[in-house]
Amino acid sequence: MFALPVSLLAAKNIVPSNIFRFPVRRLLDSIRGVDTLIWALVWINVVGLGPFAGVLAIAVSDFGAFGKLFSEAIEAADKKQVEGIRASGGNALHEIRFGLMPQVLPVIAGQVLYFIEVEYRSATIIGSSVPRHRPATGEQIRVLEWQKVSFLILMILVAVAAIDWISGKLRFAIIGRRAVA
Repeated sequence: MFALPVSLLAAKNIVPSNIFRFPVRRLLDSIRGVDTLIWALVWINVVGLGPFAGVLAIAVSDFGAFGKLFSEAIEAADKKQVEGIRASGGNALHEIRFGLMPQVLPVIAGQVLYFIEVEYRSATIIGSSVPRHRPATGEQIRVLEWQKVSFLILMILVAVAAIDWISGKLRFAIIGRRAVA
């Protein structure tokens, strides 16, 4: 949600001036350059130990990645629709809303759905890396509790497969089925 407006500021076809675009791109690079696990450690110091720190870590990390991916999708959009809006008397907001967004929203939706699957796995890694009162996955591996570890891995695989199936249905609902050439 926050990455989309920032990605507009990072896109060359929206903000042609490098003076304004350069700092936005470097901000996204610096956020994206820090690993999610490091962001988790930062947020644990800010909000304390718990799932909220993990959620914030994943959100900040994804903000940087989404900002870059969305800006690249915006830059790759066809200019003809935007020019058509401009030729019919539309202003800059109309160009973005009616000429650009219909082109990039399916790409953005596909990226968001894919990231949900990826971040589910990241959440399990962050959850198993943070010490708790009961044994976490990493601790279970160290003490050779392979039955529990195998069950956890199986549950992660089932959940990822379910998320992939649901995201496929949502993606086709958004962009429709396209014929393969």
